[in-house]
Amino acid sequence: MSRDALTVGINRYRNLPNLGAPARDAEAISAYLERYGEFRVYRLPETLESGKPAINPQSAITTHDLEQALIRLFKPCGKNIPQTALFYYSGHGLQRHVGIREGYLATSDTNPNAGNYGLSLFWLRRLLQESPVRQRILLLDCCHSGELLNFLEADPGAREGTDRLFMAASREFEAAYEAIDNSHSVFTQALLAGLNPHKVKGGVVNNHHLCEAVNRQLQGEIQQPLFESSGSAIVLTRTSGQQAAVQTSTKSLLERLQQLKYAFCPFQGLQPFEEVHANFFFGRETFTQELVQYVKRSRLCTLVGPSGSGKTSVLQAGLMHHLRHSAVSRDSSWDIRYLRPTQQPLQKLAEAFISDHTTGVERAEQIARAESLLTSTHSGCSALVRSMLPDASINMAVPPAQQMLLIVDQLEDLWQPTISDAERAQFCRCLEDLVSNSHRPVHVVLGLRGEGLKRLQAYPQLYALAMEHCLWLPPMSYEQVKATIVKPLEKLGLGYDPNLIYTLLLDVVGAPGELPMLQLALLELWRRRRRHPNSSEPPQLTLSAYADMGGIRKLLSDLATKTLGELSTAEQAVARRIFLSLTELGNGTEDSRRRASLNELITPALSPTLVESTLQKLAAARMIILNQQPHCHTDPQEGMAVPELAWNSQKLTEEGRPQLSLLPCSQRHANEGDALTIDIVHESLIRAWPQLQIWLSSCRSTLQQQRGLETAAHEWASQHQPAHPDYLLRGQRLRAALTFQTQHEEWLSSLAQEYIAHSQQMERRRQLQRWMLRSLIPVSLAAGMLAAYSYYNLKRQLAKQTVPAGAYEELTTSDPIIPLMAQPPTAGAEVSGPFSSLAALLPLTYNSAMSVLAPARHIASEQIMASSGGLTSLINKVGVF
Repeated sequence: MSRDALTVGINRYRNLPNLGAPARDAEAISAYLERYGEFRVYRLPETLESGKPAINPQSAITTHDLEQALIRLFKPCGKNIPQTALFYYSGHGLQRHVGIREGYLATSDTNPNAGNYGLSLFWLRRLLQESPVRQRILLLDCCHSGELLNFLEADPGAREGTDRLFMAASREFEAAYEAIDNSHSVFTQALLAGLNPHKVKGGVVNNHHLCEAVNRQLQGEIQQPLFESSGSAIVLTRTSGQQAAVQTSTKSLLERLQQLKYAFCPFQGLQPFEEVHANFFFGRETFTQELVQYVKRSRLCTLVGPSGSGKTSVLQAGLMHHLRHSAVSRDSSWDIRYLRPTQQPLQKLAEAFISDHTTGVERAEQIARAESLLTSTHSGCSALVRSMLPDASINMAVPPAQQMLLIVDQLEDLWQPTISDAERAQFCRCLEDLVSNSHRPVHVVLGLRGEGLKRLQAYPQLYALAMEHCLWLPPMSYEQVKATIVKPLEKLGLGYDPNLIYTLLLDVVGAPGELPMLQLALLELWRRRRRHPNSSEPPQLTLSAYADMGGIRKLLSDLATKTLGELSTAEQAVARRIFLSLTELGNGTEDSRRRASLNELITPALSPTLVESTLQKLAAARMIILNQQPHCHTDPQEGMAVPELAWNSQKLTEEGRPQLSLLPCSQRHANEGDALTIDIVHESLIRAWPQLQIWLSSCRSTLQQQRGLETAAHEWASQHQPAHPDYLLRGQRLRAALTFQTQHEEWLSSLAQEYIAHSQQMERRRQLQRWMLRSLIPVSLAAGMLAAYSYYNLKRQLAKQTVPAGAYEELTTSDPIIPLMAQPPTAGAEVSGPFSSLAALLPLTYNSAMSVLAPARHIASEQIMASSGGLTSLINKVGVF
């Protein structure tokens, strides 16, 4: 009897996060199949270790390679086909929604952004339909693997004379997880235990026993496996005639249940808490109650907060769980619909109004009709709501028995480059229609970061509604953060070292990304928890384990290295600039964290689109924190800028609520682009990440010059770009800035380059004025001396002539300088001959000299009034004359 098996474990992905367990999972299954199952095993990717084949954790597999291997397994050429064919897969599983829902096994070359999702489960089902192999076994350990059992599309055949076993690690909408206390995944760990023939009476494991064993072992886990078994029994493993060593358990049922409880991890790492984790979501109880009350009394609620502050966890594990399970009102119930816009917002909105019970073609048709309704009319959302709610809910004169809650989380995803302006505008119009239609019992909650709220200004009606019903997520107090650690452990009955709690809080409290970093550290501590040898006492989280793993610093350093490796070359260059901008260079002290603004990162060499996409990826990986500064309005009577939507993260009231503060208008930045700020998730990353240290050591002097220019440019912009020389670069500073711009133009932001250009323009104007001053003063002096000499000669001539009575007085009235030049002529004397014309030209000569002197007088007066040392400066400038 021929028995073939193909085991696949993919750790390395080009466009998806790398994994650690699949290669170990596949190799362990391979060893069991060879040792106990008499299978001929083909491994992918394969390598040789000590002359024996093994799964290679570093190699890649393409979709084409996997397809060819499956064809050889289930549709081999020739007549000698195997009696049994087994396929085991461990890796990423993907789900795609394009009118219909499709499942995929992700290969190393999978790139969802390019339309390559990997190996289609629909294709695999069709392949099994045509397979001549009698016994077919599929074991899939990946997210959304339950999509394999969607037989409405293609049933791989339970024909007479064929036997099959299909096992999926999770349902089609669930994720699959790695085991917390084991090197294997949760599902594979259960498979290995079920395939062990030494633990079975009789020493033979068949498909029915394996399904029962796996189902029993995974009871109480978050993921729920699925099974499909038909036909005759399929022998999977056996002891080859040896007597099975069946281990009988001496533990009581209560002890076994206790051990299952200890095997559950209450911490989520960098993932948000979902509704199923609500029993272990602590620290936000007070705010959750406020949010629930706000949602009940208002048709719209806009939940705003920085990235990493826990908005998604509050919405799912807080609001959704409370509304579904609390018995506040027996007269009404909530139909809750949750969505994220992602890359297809209108399709996601349409799916939110489709019944969860429809599948296959029917579901695809309903989604298509709903999306068409949303795009064709302005009131499409209201029509969909009307079709879903009972007729009794239409009459708002009586309290509705059922109310709908639509939660749109991460609304800032609407501004992804792949979403068109028309689709974005239509999505916002749908939200406006839902909120403004007061005849439907529909409540809407929007969750977004601050910069997303600012972008809503392009849609004035929705923006006005969002601002009117805005609720900011406050920071957590010290005791609230402590509760997120202690209360989940106490609820499970697990032990912990009090010094560990103190050390953790000391390391993370006050950091911009304290919550995700804390959960990441707790998840790693859970994996390293200390178990007692007799297993009678609960496991314990210890301070020694925290020290062994290197603390927050090592965790952040490893995470940053992994995140950087997943970026493209262009994005890595932007990430380098981002992290350098977030570092405050120490002057004789250690470097520290620094808050940066968005316009610092925009340069002619780095496009805004590239910078924004990189920021979003780093924020999603919890490496940086994005926050929107509050918009201030000015009270004309008090002259103060009052934050409309602001909280101070360092000052809390005694009740733990945020305390608003008044800021002088002069402290506000004039540039609206500065409203978005970026902060590093934790200051220890600056000192602990080797790559950042390399970047800093190679460009510290350049960074210092750039930072000085950026600071001066921000100060100039904050004062509304004045032309006063005190705010501009001059002399040696300007020459140094121009040299830096020539050599390192890519380091300077657009604002800094504008600042340098303006300083250069004003410097040229000052040089031109200085040249005019130096040129006009000697010309004016010469003209004045010539005029004085002409007056003097003319007066001498006039003194010898007879001047008519009253003529001299008339002349001195028109030109008062004449009395200073000579004695008055004889009264009554007559002026005749050529001197009469000279006398007539006398006032004209003086006025001409004064007109020449006027520009110089004006420039000199400006120089004197410019500063207290202006007169001295003027004397120094003209002293050479």
